[in-house]
Amino acid sequence: MRVLVLLMLACTLFGAYKWWADKSETGVAAVASANGFVPVEIPGSVARNVVLVLAPPNCPSDQAQRTEALVHGLSREGVPVVRGSSFSFEVTNPTSEQKAGIDRAVEVFKRGAPAVFVNGMAMSNPTLHQTLAEYRRTREAQ
Repeated sequence: MRVLVLLMLACTLFGAYKWWADKSETGVAAVASANGFVPVEIPGSVARNVVLVLAPPNCPSDQAQRTEALVHGLSREGVPVVRGSSFSFEVTNPTSEQKAGIDRAVEVFKRGAPAVFVNGMAMSNPTLHQTLAEYRRTREAQ
């Protein structure tokens, strides 16, 4: 009986810890979309309904090959896409929500190429299918 109570207490504490650790600065957890994209602050100079794909330039790695395949697939589907290797933000006096969005964008970028930004959402190394689904979902949400 004691073991069961201790086990339940440990599970409850671990669950509370995970819940608290997943909270952003605004007190709201960043929830990924069904396609795996998370809400982020969009890098400056990226137009709405344009997919930004970030990866190192002129690199023969697997990441670069996945990037090129993704850019080609998006273009073939008629999705406006911009390829780049870095990003910046044009935010003056950011709110805590914007800071949290910037932090999530940086985390996506750090996870590896390609880092893909779609209408306020981002994901590291998504498939073409995930990117198209997120593009269509966020475009319809306007």
